Amino acid sequence: MRGMKCPSCSGLLPTPEPRCPSCGLTLQKLDLKFGLVPRHSRFLSDRSGKLDVAQMEELREELRLFERKFPQVLFSVFVTDLPPGSSVREYGFWLANRARFSTIQKSPGDNFDLLLVIDLAGNAASLTASYGLEKYVSEEDLEDALAALAAGARAGNVPDGIRACIKFVTRRWRERSKEARRARATGTVEEMAA
Repeated sequence: MRGMKCPSCSGLLPTPEPRCPSCGLTLQKLDLKFGLVPRHSRFLSDRSGKLDVAQMEELREELRLFERKFPQVLFSVFVTDLPPGSSVREYGFWLANRARFSTIQKSPGDNFDLLLVIDLAGNAASLTASYGLEKYVSEEDLEDALAALAAGARAGNVPDGIRACIKFVTRRWRERSKEARRARATGTVEEMAA
């Protein structure tokens, strides 16, 4: 993958371009739209108030386990109720770029974060991969992970959906890791990206 999709128009957003060449979207425009960056925690934030303490602790433990398996990547989940008419894709992109989920300051190309934003009010979600992951994570991977979230949360059980998403990403990355090791062993090093 050589660039990300614009969260507004879905056109190719070459990195590190400051403006979408198709629709003109910028982070500054999203700053005006969304305002102050909300308070958040490293692994899981629930701004909707709909997850109970036990659910949140179980999910944080799942995300800590993911980090132990993939220590170079931070997977964060942000649950919220966006105002009507808001785009969860734009919000996720904005939050991923403006909030500091990682504790270490990194340049954009060295940032290996995944941010799952779930808008309960809009019944929508987005999964944003940071710039450092764009050559390893395809749009299809992100869409498949969101499909796993939706399937897991069908009965209205958001924590089950989040767990299903985490499990899908873990499984996909293990598969990609095995593919990369096989390619190195046979001398045909290929990019992991689809």
